[in-house]
Amino acid sequence: MMKKWNNNLLFTAIAFVLFCSVFPSCTDDEEITQTPVMDEYMEIAREILQDSIVLNATAMMGTVNKTLLDEGCPLKYYFAWRTQDTLNIQIRNFSVGKMPVRIWFSVNVKFMKLNTWEKEEYGSEDSGWVKFKGINGVTTVNIITDEFEGGEGGAGTVTGYFNAKTMEIEFVTNFYVENMSADVYQQTIDPSRMATYDEDFAQYEADLIKYKEENGL
Repeated sequence: MMKKWNNNLLFTAIAFVLFCSVFPSCTDDEEITQTPVMDEYMEIAREILQDSIVLNATAMMGTVNKTLLDEGCPLKYYFAWRTQDTLNIQIRNFSVGKMPVRIWFSVNVKFMKLNTWEKEEYGSEDSGWVKFKGINGVTTVNIITDEFEGGEGGAGTVTGYFNAKTMEIEFVTNFYVENMSADVYQQTIDPSRMATYDEDFAQYEADLIKYKEENGL
């Protein structure tokens, strides 16, 4: 009887852990993330994250970097504020390196405070870091190689962090298509890169050709 009771207790404990992993509202941290971001930080976010911004990103397919180069490629992100605290992020006609598709993507994100473990990594609220997250994005793809078998599109999410003091940003866009994502590693936003986008992308393509020659691709 005691062994059976212990097994039931163990099952209940595991079920609770799984439930809380699926429904994070079990934790106080989820409540923290839903609290509004400081008005000062939101004003800066609305000023900086607008129109078009060029960031370096890697096109990932699982753990494989389809951009081929470690530094990624210049990628245009399009920003538009739907409300005072809702930002729409888009990627248009994205296809570089060994990507088997062209991708269009759109999602609305909300800004929130960091939770406890995020503060350990990024610092306290005074550090300037805030989190932004969006679900139910829309991904549309055009297949350009036989390697791809994932259909014509799907959903998608964005999870990222923005520093209102240093203008740094990092985020991951999951396309939910063949485990593909666009990963923006931590970097400083430079609005002047829009003016040099064509030149920077040409340099990426030149570096890509060199990489393929050196690696027999």
